Amino acid sequence: MALDAATLRASWRAWWSPTYYRGRPGPGWLQWLWTFLFNCAIAVGLTLLGWGFARRIDVWTALQWNFVIAQSIGFTIHLLFVVAQRLLGEARMDRFTALQRVAFFAGIPITGVFIGYGIGLAALGVDVPQLVIERPSLLVAILLLSLLLSTFWYRFLANKARLAEAEAERERQHARAVELQRQALDAQLRSLQAQIEPHFLFNTLANVVSLIDSAPADARRMLEGLIALLRQSLAASRAERVGLGQEAELLRAYLGILAIRMGPRLAFEIDVPEPLRAQRVPPLLLQPLVENAIRHGLEPKVEGGAVRVRARQEGDSLVLEVSDDGLGFGATTRGGGVGLDNLRQRLAAHYGERARLSIEDAAPGTRVRLALPLA
Repeated sequence: MALDAATLRASWRAWWSPTYYRGRPGPGWLQWLWTFLFNCAIAVGLTLLGWGFARRIDVWTALQWNFVIAQSIGFTIHLLFVVAQRLLGEARMDRFTALQRVAFFAGIPITGVFIGYGIGLAALGVDVPQLVIERPSLLVAILLLSLLLSTFWYRFLANKARLAEAEAERERQHARAVELQRQALDAQLRSLQAQIEPHFLFNTLANVVSLIDSAPADARRMLEGLIALLRQSLAASRAERVGLGQEAELLRAYLGILAIRMGPRLAFEIDVPEPLRAQRVPPLLLQPLVENAIRHGLEPKVEGGAVRVRARQEGDSLVLEVSDDGLGFGATTRGGGVGLDNLRQRLAAHYGERARLSIEDAAPGTRVRLALPLA
């Protein structure tokens, strides 16, 4: 993993985190490097503090002693945390009670200070057992220091844990709000479809009846198209996302029925390249746009016209266009209407600000353009 600025920041935050044992970002050795640098800072700070109180001390010697002892204590505490995490496991640590959490996060630093002091003094050539016998007050001083350090450490971790939990709860509330908004928009879409589909269905069946005697082949094709449309609509209504190829087949069935009803007044073209057919999009995304193009652009036009549906990739965006060469939207409907408003809300719920919808004059006709992020 590259050590860029983001990785370093994430690793540093993980080093301070109360849940450090969960998936630390960055290489593992970087956590030990932070411990080394922190120990160095402690050693320098203690040396400057001692020099401030006693200007006659040998600063270099004091720095050496503080460096060895600080490194011994710091790495001992770090190692104890790692060993304890390996022995207990993440699942058990996540189930700690409040008392167990205090014992863990306060007990390990206290133990680490005692062991680290002993290791550091021994590394400096001090006879630790003899020193304890001659100066028992040293144990009391070390105990007080370890209590101070563990109290600071635990309080810091407790505050971090509370902040992390509050942030996680805020994210959960936001996710629930977004999901409720998406469900409401999908329910609104299905309600609108329930109002539109029966009208379309009844008109189609009436056309079939009228064509049975005069044009049985057209009646058969219309029924086959209706079956395909109902099958695609049923599958789409049960999914949150569908393949763009499936959406194209639904439009093909829908336009095929209308082409029989309108005869030579309607021509259509659907161009979805094979590499884009697997892209997942919200169901029934383009059908309202095609319906608008025919209702507002082609049906009022005596000679009719053509509607075109095209998909292409532009950079990291999936661009979908529905265009017609009809009369176009009037001044009162351009950019508005229940269908387009509902579509804008669905796009916002699914993609946020990453999706764009635009309506343009095609001269003649209208072009509606959707730009969605590629999956």
